[in-house]
Amino acid sequence: MTNISKVEGYQNFFIDQVKEAEAEQKNLMMSPVNQLLRREEIVFGYVDHINENRGHVVLRFPKDRAPRLKVQRSIMAIKRAARADLGQNVYDWNCSFFDFCKNGEYHSETSDLMPLYYLRKNDPRYDYVGCSALSVSMFDRFKRTLQAGKSLQVVVFNPFPPVDYMNNLVNFLEIYKDMPEQLLEPKISYEDWHPEELEYNSKNENGIAERVMKTLEKEDCCILQGPPGTGKSYTIAYIIAHYLDEQKTVCATTMANKGLMELVKQPPLEPFLEDGRISKSNLSADERKEAVGIQPAKKGFVVAAGDLFCSTNYVLSHVYNAKNISDNGLPSYDLVIMEEASQAFLATILAFKKLGKKCLIVGDPMQLPPIITNPSKSIYKAWNVNTQVEGLKTYALGTNVKSYRIITTFRLSPASAKLTSTFYSNHFYSVQKERLDLRLCRNDLFPSEGGDLYCYTQDFTNGIISETALKLIGNVIVEMTTKYPRYTLAIISPFRDTVKQLQRSFLTETATDKLTIETIDRIQGMTVDYAILYIPGRNPGFALDDRRFNVATSRSRSTTLIISDIPLTELQSISSKVDNFVRKCKHVGENNLKIDEDRLWKK
Repeated sequence: MTNISKVEGYQNFFIDQVKEAEAEQKNLMMSPVNQLLRREEIVFGYVDHINENRGHVVLRFPKDRAPRLKVQRSIMAIKRAARADLGQNVYDWNCSFFDFCKNGEYHSETSDLMPLYYLRKNDPRYDYVGCSALSVSMFDRFKRTLQAGKSLQVVVFNPFPPVDYMNNLVNFLEIYKDMPEQLLEPKISYEDWHPEELEYNSKNENGIAERVMKTLEKEDCCILQGPPGTGKSYTIAYIIAHYLDEQKTVCATTMANKGLMELVKQPPLEPFLEDGRISKSNLSADERKEAVGIQPAKKGFVVAAGDLFCSTNYVLSHVYNAKNISDNGLPSYDLVIMEEASQAFLATILAFKKLGKKCLIVGDPMQLPPIITNPSKSIYKAWNVNTQVEGLKTYALGTNVKSYRIITTFRLSPASAKLTSTFYSNHFYSVQKERLDLRLCRNDLFPSEGGDLYCYTQDFTNGIISETALKLIGNVIVEMTTKYPRYTLAIISPFRDTVKQLQRSFLTETATDKLTIETIDRIQGMTVDYAILYIPGRNPGFALDDRRFNVATSRSRSTTLIISDIPLTELQSISSKVDNFVRKCKHVGENNLKIDEDRLWKK
């Protein structure tokens, strides 16, 4: 493969991902609105009221038609023209959803929406759902409309795929196709990569940040590997504050809005937040309440001297949009910080690094890479896609950039950190300052010292979910919600169909907002008080991939309960690291039964 064809292969990959996303979306977009309503793929509802203190909106949906809780959605307000043209009853609308969306006279702009909790009201006709993540402009629109005494109807649907992100990366690759770093390949294995180790010292709490800053004084780029719960956000905030004090411009970017909000609320950035010197892309109404003083980002990605601009990777990629380059040129920052960089493509890392005079890449190659569609496509091997998708690993193992690894965790208990060290050369330990108290839960699923538990259900039902697992998970939920209602709990699983079944079972009208049920690939970065990892009886190679398993077992401040319908200690298809981890867990009610692994792979 020639040098130019390697870059072209990367471009072909991103273009193909756009086609995959559009094909997946086509069935939704080309279906009539009334059919989508009956299939509950879109939902119509009403704005009931807003909660200004929290920046939330409460929506009213026909009984049993509300969207599932804690699953990201999009929302549009319906305009009068839609009813005038299409009819008063939405169940009579036979235009395609595509035609509806492309007509700006029918609806408002689109906003993100996160349904969070049910409000209990004695209304037999409607369910009331509190939602966050609404854009500031949409929230203010709802507020004005309600104050005017008007009714407002909305449509809620699954978000459109982020094709602009992929297209912007294609444009970057075209502009900088001669950049030598585009041709990077790992020179060593992860096991042979040995970053300099840094550890928290209570006598010098900012020692890690100061070490990184000294490196950035000498070097243009630095990598900071931050395993689970190592205080990355505080460290980054301290470094940013130093640059802002020197009247320098900083851009911080990551995959998700949640990570950006955790960053801006860190103590070192409090004075800059109060002074209005921190801005964020796509600022939502609840974020405006959550971080008082935060500003909406300015057009053209401009930031004043001494200010911080926070953006998701998706939004920041628009600097490479052809129109933005034509209108505004490329922005330049004194420091660019990429957080959760394991979720960035190689092109993303190179594109954002190009925007900064200095660049700090913060991530962990032992966390999950970006999610892509149909990763096993045969053509992807010819296009060298794995090198592109494993962006952080490629950059860390393919360059001589100075790298550090933090080896102390504030999140994990000593017992959990000891097992997690399996993935970090056995150099990883806990500096947890306060142990979580679960003494009221008096059974062996809540050990006082925390740690990792393993329970084999012996219930290999259907490869999706088992009754035994449901009962066990239900018992933990009841125990936690009755005795520690303010504690957070996550139920995670590798497979989407399993997660959907779990959500149907437990994210009901009476569910607490402290409960999260999601796939492993979507909870990276999350911290909870107790976690359950459920592994149903199929495809153990996917479920027990080293990085996926590491992410899943490192979310909890106290205990992670691994529930499996298959005997993990009897499988030959898992890595020695995962096998070692499971064997060192405290085993709860296990019988070592044999099982035919070929049957698992075929399911």
